[in-house]
Amino acid sequence: MPQRCFRTGVPGQFEFPGGCNEWGESIVETLKREVMEGVGFNVTKIHGIENHAENNGIETFTPHSVYFGRHGWTFTSGEFEGQRAKSVCVHFKCEAVGIPLDKGDKSTEIQWVTPERLRALLDEPDMFGNIGRGAAELFCKECGV
Repeated sequence: MPQRCFRTGVPGQFEFPGGCNEWGESIVETLKREVMEGVGFNVTKIHGIENHAENNGIETFTPHSVYFGRHGWTFTSGEFEGQRAKSVCVHFKCEAVGIPLDKGDKSTEIQWVTPERLRALLDEPDMFGNIGRGAAELFCKECGV
């Protein structure tokens, strides 16, 4: 479910719902909260989390993909303009129910798309940011598009 987002430093690019983990929150709790805040959907199933284990606050799980911005970047616009950043993003394939919000947490144009439409968005210049591009490419490859 891509959404146009205005926090990446490049206004208007599509990305997937996401955000930061809050202190004491599990990865599952973070995922569910961020999807609800960002697009208004309740996550009903998280693929790869079937073998989720937690021991003394350490979680083990199987994500769909992981993004790591090893060199970091400096935000060129938006609320973090001028700040340097590095990130690790953990992507999951999920099932969810609900009605997309008209406008979410710093996002607009929230929509379900087919793998074919996702592929078309990826093929258009500057429509997808680097953080979500890799996960979207992997998903499209899995779907054969």
